[in-house]
Amino acid sequence: METIEELVTEAVHGSRGALEEIVRQIQGRVYGLALRMLFHPQDAEDATQEILIKVITHLKGFRFEGSFQAWVMKIAANHLRSVRKGRVEKREFTMEKAQGIIDRAEAMGWFSELPEAPQPLMEVEMRSACTQALLLALDRDHRMAFVLGVVMDVSGNEAAYILDITPAAYRKRLSRSRQRVKAFLSTNCGLFNESNPCRCTAVLEGHLQRGWVNPQKPLFNDLAADDLEGNETLGAVMRELDELGRVSALYKSAELNEEAADFSELVKNLVENEDYRVFSESHWV
Repeated sequence: METIEELVTEAVHGSRGALEEIVRQIQGRVYGLALRMLFHPQDAEDATQEILIKVITHLKGFRFEGSFQAWVMKIAANHLRSVRKGRVEKREFTMEKAQGIIDRAEAMGWFSELPEAPQPLMEVEMRSACTQALLLALDRDHRMAFVLGVVMDVSGNEAAYILDITPAAYRKRLSRSRQRVKAFLSTNCGLFNESNPCRCTAVLEGHLQRGWVNPQKPLFNDLAADDLEGNETLGAVMRELDELGRVSALYKSAELNEEAADFSELVKNLVENEDYRVFSESHWV
């Protein structure tokens, strides 16, 4: 198997097959980052396409001085920090608004008698939507640091390179974002702490009524999935972790469909479109 750096060399010299393979290898990670930054899959797909175009059309700018994947993620991070707000991000979601939703649910007695979820998929969909929405309460810089460090397990030095800041500055940014999320979860989320009132099944009915969660068209989960992890299993795992470990476990448990889009057709369109000719002197083979 060729390394992705070897594929880059072949692509620069005109191999369309190498270029297609590069896109296949990076599209999932780019889309996963975009989805966690923008919440809505369609907004994430649009941003992913724009990022991949930047990667392809600037491929000769990769100097082989580090990881190609990190170079791609740096392009993605720069794009996602400046891209226009997505449809959900425009709602200006905050920790205070999230707290208000939970307080109203408790006042209406939703936590007194917990209903059963219509199906396990919807309970997991609710959990995914909740954890995703909480990310939107962070500004983009802190959201990016959180996603890279907590969700994607990017090393501190590599994350600092991606964000173009010092490792010390990144550690501070990651710590602040993680503490904000932990503070909210530790006082509200029943999965995070069993003594907290909020449960996915309790708030699900209200979200279904308002159309915020659609059982026919879930945003984050595959309707055909049969291996979704239950909240009960997740809760058992989280009880054995410290608070920071619970934050990481909760976000990694979110069942986000990161294979929702295939951008391989993008390569064909770019190669055939003179407006996006990647290497004018190259002859694509």
